[in-house]
Amino acid sequence: MSVKSAALAALASAYKLNGLEAAPSIVRSTKPEFGDLQCNDMMPLAKATGKNTRALAASVAGPGFVNFRLSNETIAAEATAMLGDPTLGVEKESPVRTVIDFGGPNVAKALHVGHLRSFVIGESLRRILAEIGHDVISDIHLGDWGLQMGKLLYGAAIASGWQHGDPVPFIKDFSFDETSVEELGILYKSGNVASEDDTALAVARSLTNMLQDGHPILTTAWKRMREISLEAVSATAGQLGAHFDLFFGESDAHSEVAPMLDDLVSRGLARESDGALIIDVSGEGLPDNVPPLLLRKSDGAALYGTTDLATLRRRVRDIGAQRIIYCTDDRQALHIGSVFSAARSAGYAHGIELRHVTFGTVRGWNGKPFKTRDGSAASLGDMIELALAKAAEKVTDKHAATVVGLGALKFADLSTPRKTGYVFDIDKMTSFEGRTGPYLQYAYARICSILNKAASAGIVPGVTVSVSHPSERAVLVECLWYPHSLSEAARLLEPFEIAERAYQVADTFSRFYTDCAVLNGEDPPGRLATCKLVAQVIGRCLELLGMETVRRM
Repeated sequence: MSVKSAALAALASAYKLNGLEAAPSIVRSTKPEFGDLQCNDMMPLAKATGKNTRALAASVAGPGFVNFRLSNETIAAEATAMLGDPTLGVEKESPVRTVIDFGGPNVAKALHVGHLRSFVIGESLRRILAEIGHDVISDIHLGDWGLQMGKLLYGAAIASGWQHGDPVPFIKDFSFDETSVEELGILYKSGNVASEDDTALAVARSLTNMLQDGHPILTTAWKRMREISLEAVSATAGQLGAHFDLFFGESDAHSEVAPMLDDLVSRGLARESDGALIIDVSGEGLPDNVPPLLLRKSDGAALYGTTDLATLRRRVRDIGAQRIIYCTDDRQALHIGSVFSAARSAGYAHGIELRHVTFGTVRGWNGKPFKTRDGSAASLGDMIELALAKAAEKVTDKHAATVVGLGALKFADLSTPRKTGYVFDIDKMTSFEGRTGPYLQYAYARICSILNKAASAGIVPGVTVSVSHPSERAVLVECLWYPHSLSEAARLLEPFEIAERAYQVADTFSRFYTDCAVLNGEDPPGRLATCKLVAQVIGRCLELLGMETVRRM
């Protein structure tokens, strides 16, 4: 049981004794001189019960507020238990089968800035939820279907010299095996521009329909383009440490669309409007005047909402999802909220927890969406190369420089609440000072160096932790708050909670190391036990953030 859980249990008992029917709450004290933890429930409780606030609090533990000060003995005992626990005191939850959708890249399109946030936040949430006991499945949900594929095939036909007549033979002759994802992007752009003409657009639609009907030549070409894109996406995702259990795409939901629409129509949930098929949506945080979700256009084409709804249905039916989390930028809130509403109306998500984890944009120094120095849209590859190059200027070891560069990129993304977005400042994020990834990685490496030096001198960390200085007390209290930070990160789906915990532990350790002699003090084994616990907490936090550690810099 964490110190917060113990305090909550004590409060719950006191509330019951005083006839208060409410769930207590605990936060870190805003004024440490009054205690380590505090309860701010007294004012709302007094209002609800008609009692005086000071009198109500006095009946529990003091006038106005309920403060908790942890004794040094309690801190030492809890820290000792934490040191000996491989989970660091994590409070496990009953497992919930959870599907996280944090991919969403499109075939033939280079990964962009938004994919950085999706990959980094999604991967951290995958690790956080798994850490507290949930059964987590991640899915990349590749954008590999619809009219965009017809435009891509159209671009391939043009590149092969097609001008009129049947484009399929020209697509067959195109050498996809020698094509990169960047070159696929050029094909798509040419097909997309050409499709601005109504006649050409009709050809692109025809190619789309033929592909969806299983035309063998187009299917072969599509599969190869999908493979090329997926290989590139997987390489970048692997570089960032983003793990996907499933590599499904919109195409995998295609066979589900027709029977799903028949089901919705037969039950009177979907209706025709101006030749299109729609379903009304409401709730899920949607505005009162929200438009219906378009399921099928008047020309018979399905849309993103259709395949997303079919995908959600499959995840519940075939995977057994009990919770589905979508990790995308906040501009998709209306779309995903509409899909959630349609799923609930149709009974496809009965009893299923649906969460949309939104995030803000990455901005440049001017407050606008981040771009490269030449003013062009920044790709994810550009951002990674920039971070690695800057880290290489500061760290001589090649492996360590890679770890630091990628860590800097990830921590900059996760060290602010995800909804706020942040400014991409490569100099600031790769600094070894301040609230940065390199600062935390260096703190971890420094503690490892202390432990290695002690081992060389034959000094072993103690198995028990003691409190012999206020700075030691402070860093241990920050460590003891780790289980709560993890629980909050899981509840809020907010990796920032872990990033903040890592920084607070590292920051207070710096003061402890300045104030307290470790190897040359009166109790080296005891102080080393504190160092070991701090290293374990920082290391675990970095792992949950998807960041690697190095033991030497």
